[in-house]
Amino acid sequence: MNFDDLSSDELDQHVMDRLVFEEEELSPILKGHLFIEKVLETLISRNLVEPKAFFRSTRSYDLKVDLAFAMGLLNNKYYSAFKAINTVRNNYAHKHDYKVTLEELNAFKFDWEEIQNKAFAVACGKSIGEGASIATMFLCWKAIHLLDKQEG
Repeated sequence: MNFDDLSSDELDQHVMDRLVFEEEELSPILKGHLFIEKVLETLISRNLVEPKAFFRSTRSYDLKVDLAFAMGLLNNKYYSAFKAINTVRNNYAHKHDYKVTLEELNAFKFDWEEIQNKAFAVACGKSIGEGASIATMFLCWKAIHLLDKQEG
């Protein structure tokens, strides 16, 4: 979309469509991304002698995923899924007309129970936004499990 080619009325309609009327999958993805980032910070902090030294300055989500993986706190499945949600989040942040695809949401999935697969299929049948909500929620549940495993 080239803003130079659109009238003010067309831009106004675009804003209304995107911010008011469109069913948006961005919100659950952003909220899930932030939640997973806090889980990563907790995991990393629990395994550093001086976590405040590492978190004294702002660290990117991508660096936190890489560090947790390098520390052995994440296996390949978690690493790939956490990278996938970051890619989707970055696409929303940097591509104006970006829309997540079913293939991208499938990258959030690993070790799902059959009931989760069914719920995801039903949600995706309703809308990509519902599919994004379910896939992100299930990924956050996987992240919570990482904290449980460490405590036990």
